[in-house]
Amino acid sequence: PQPFRPRAEEEALVLVHDGSWDGLLTAVYAAYTGPALPGRVDGPDCQQAFGKTYREVETDGQKAARVRAGITRTLGGAVYDAAWTAFLAGDPGCSNAVYRYLRLGFESGREAYRRLSDDRVIAVNKRDSLVRREASHLLQFVRFSQRAGGVYYAAITPEYPVLPLIMPHFAARFRTQPFVLHDLRHRQAGVSSPREWVIADASGLTVPDPTAGEQAFQRLWKTF
Repeated sequence: PQPFRPRAEEEALVLVHDGSWDGLLTAVYAAYTGPALPGRVDGPDCQQAFGKTYREVETDGQKAARVRAGITRTLGGAVYDAAWTAFLAGDPGCSNAVYRYLRLGFESGREAYRRLSDDRVIAVNKRDSLVRREASHLLQFVRFSQRAGGVYYAAITPEYPVLPLIMPHFAARFRTQPFVLHDLRHRQAGVSSPREWVIADASGLTVPDPTAGEQAFQRLWKTF
């Protein structure tokens, strides 16, 4: 696919989304359907600067889906995955870093991402690497304990919200065994049954007690 032609930029305009990935994709949609490209795209907690115009963008699932499909079709699945994973880093500049990264691709084509010394590529690749490194570490060290009702449970406190990256691995590993992977820091839980898995808000999660066998095993482990 051919890259989009460069468009005029309204440097003082900042689009603000609700902090979700679909919110960011909706902001990208708004950027490319408006009269001029905004200078920045930021999340809801951005610090407003003098001389800038801030416009909130309401999240729209259909618009986000169109942008998602457009990124994958025009730039490739690997670029989409890198942008999404970089967004999970969650730092104040990640939304704008992803926006600038996507603009680079839309304006220059897929080969733009081979420019490893370009600051727009560096900004996304660095975040992508940090998030994936933590996810890889957790795959090796998460330990589940058996709980009442036959559910297996594990608690983690990752720096980044990596449940979407690691849940497919554990869902494949425990194909017929229900389990809960609880991210205490981000108040999320990956809940898996033999049929499907979901990520849900865990603010009110009540954790079942360990089984008697599990408690005995834990005592043995501590003694060891």
